[in-house]
Amino acid sequence: MKPLARRLTPLVFALTLFCSAGLIFVLQPLFTRLTTPLLGGSPAVWNASMAFFQAALLIGYLYAHLLARLKDLRLQAALHAGVLALAALALPLRVSGAFGPPNYEHPAAWLLAVLAVSVGAPFAAASATAPLLQAWYSRSGLADAHDPYYLYAASNLGSLAGLLAYPALIEPLLGNRAQSAAWQLGYWGVSALILLAAATVLLARPPAGPAEERAVSPAPGAARRLYWLGAAAVPSALVLGVTLQISTNAGSTPLFWVVPLALYLVTFIIAFSRRAERAAPAAAAAYPFALILLLGSYLLSGQWVPVAFGNLFGFFISALLCHLALARSRPAADRLTEFYFFVSLGGVLGGSAAALLAPLVFNNVYEYPLALAAAALFLPRVEGSLPRLAAVSAGAAALLGLAMVLLRVIDPAWAMRLVGQGQHTLMLIGFWACLAAIFLNRARPRRLAGLVLVAFLVLFLKEDRAGRYITQERSFFGILRTREIYDPADHKTPIFRILTHCNVVHGAQLTRPGLTRQPLTYYNPRTALGEAVLAGLSTGEPGRVALIGLGAGATACLLRPTDQLTIFEIDPAVARLAARPGGDFTYVQECQPRARTVLGDARFKIADEPDGAFDVIVVDAFSSDSIPAHLLTREAVALYLRKTSDRGIVILHLSNASLALISEAARVARDLKAPALFRVSQPFNHPYASYFGALGAGAMIVAKSPQALSRLPLAAMPDWSYIEAPPGRAWSDDYINIPRALWRNLIGEEYSLEPL
Repeated sequence: MKPLARRLTPLVFALTLFCSAGLIFVLQPLFTRLTTPLLGGSPAVWNASMAFFQAALLIGYLYAHLLARLKDLRLQAALHAGVLALAALALPLRVSGAFGPPNYEHPAAWLLAVLAVSVGAPFAAASATAPLLQAWYSRSGLADAHDPYYLYAASNLGSLAGLLAYPALIEPLLGNRAQSAAWQLGYWGVSALILLAAATVLLARPPAGPAEERAVSPAPGAARRLYWLGAAAVPSALVLGVTLQISTNAGSTPLFWVVPLALYLVTFIIAFSRRAERAAPAAAAAYPFALILLLGSYLLSGQWVPVAFGNLFGFFISALLCHLALARSRPAADRLTEFYFFVSLGGVLGGSAAALLAPLVFNNVYEYPLALAAAALFLPRVEGSLPRLAAVSAGAAALLGLAMVLLRVIDPAWAMRLVGQGQHTLMLIGFWACLAAIFLNRARPRRLAGLVLVAFLVLFLKEDRAGRYITQERSFFGILRTREIYDPADHKTPIFRILTHCNVVHGAQLTRPGLTRQPLTYYNPRTALGEAVLAGLSTGEPGRVALIGLGAGATACLLRPTDQLTIFEIDPAVARLAARPGGDFTYVQECQPRARTVLGDARFKIADEPDGAFDVIVVDAFSSDSIPAHLLTREAVALYLRKTSDRGIVILHLSNASLALISEAARVARDLKAPALFRVSQPFNHPYASYFGALGAGAMIVAKSPQALSRLPLAAMPDWSYIEAPPGRAWSDDYINIPRALWRNLIGEEYSLEPL
């Protein structure tokens, strides 16, 4: 029995670690997908959830560290079996209602509490498997028991497999209930494997003699432990930063959650593999090019493919450098549970700083550049070439950055007069000077870290070259900015204001007296969206309008004084800026001062309204280019139709730079057998607001019956068409296919729908 056990032990341990890691990493996107619709589809839901799971992982590692200190392996196995059984009482997976409905004033706190009650216990218990089993293996007496770190690679491979399996197989094939049941079954299977691993190691290890003593290596010093914390914290902050960057530009969906985290795990696998020494020189050589590519992608904002590629490549190399440094500093096998505890603690610190602290402290995504600069400090220092040129380039880049700060901070209006139209050129010169300095100083970690910060400083200054920000506010739901645009002939007089959410314009308003009620951007009366709203109110009777997503509030000025407006807005910051007295935008206060504002996710808040309560429902709830997909499912649109009157219509604003939402909305309308009209309007200039006067807009009108559409005056207009949905499964609460929408938009098929 003992020879067989010794042969099977490595296989059993590797299989157990692979399966347990896959199980816990399936849980992260699975449960986050359940909670994301409750908080409006915000990309911050994933980041806050990641911070929670890192904290739960830390608890699991601390538990494993304490349990591994017991000398009796049988007692360890028995205690762990009991913990696994107790944690299973939280199953099956479900969103706990213990804390009531979502708290939109404090969404992160509500989410963390729900996660703790719903999945905290089974996740922490399962996450203890990796360090605990490696500690058991180190006491197996096998030839490689002195260095069980290679088992960490098996664990990370399992994590990677679980992550990739979720968007590729689990999410498309299984509904929410089936996913929960499958995870519960997997939990019991992994628990059985853990007990099998305990049995094999107990059978395989040699009998303990009276003089047997385990070797004890010297305890690591405080400096080494701090190094572990830093090398683990920086990649943890980076993975959340890059996820937020990509999700904001393309959409908050498991696909964009999983890819950065999968790359993060790949860096762990490489760093702790037995060939890590070969990867280190390649990573160091690629690092300056990765930084340059990442920084360059910021000049292509709105083009999600190059933005995603540049950010992912830069993140991957940066995280790999940190994890290679972490692996080089790992201790002897008898200290591995302590090492994993500090690695996990570093992950918690980095993740919590990025997901929870940064939104409270910063009014922009400054934590991502800070983490990228910190990663440069883990670059191995080597003797660089051209030292004088490197020093001169770094100094020149720093001076250019300082000059731009002085120009913008001391007197922005004076800076615009001094530099004039060459301001953009000056910004580009400063940016490219930073990139050149980064390449020349690639072997000098501290100088390189400073140059990364200077480059990002130039990029952030570039954002406000066309005007002055009077408001910049960051919330759980994104970054809001109000920018004043000045008259070219008078740099002291603003002519209009623009509201941006992350990277996308969400409205604009003229500031000159007598012009403040003119809707601009997507809401100009001549755009598809403006025409649709006016058509819905063309019956002559007072209309009851629901607006899902406030923006700058321009829709309010498409309504008549006799109409009734109800606004559903999830972000309290948007309501303060655009619906309250004293806000930056006055559309609502001027045109619909009696409007009712309901804070919360519209999908759930509008369900509380009586059926038939509205004549027009306008769905315009974009967060940057990231649309909450749960607002465009079959069930969601059916809910909207139920809340409309017999003559009522639902207007879907489908303008999106990354996703083919028109195709998806057409499939939903097809499944509901709801007739739909569609139009895409082109942008045109405004006498006072230039191209912000009317942005290109895609809108779809969905009604309960053909008669409701035929009564609309635009039904006979040639620009509006009935459309045939493309083939494919419609989005539902159990099925949302973001990759299909991305691909259709990428290949340019979004507007190639055939008129009926």
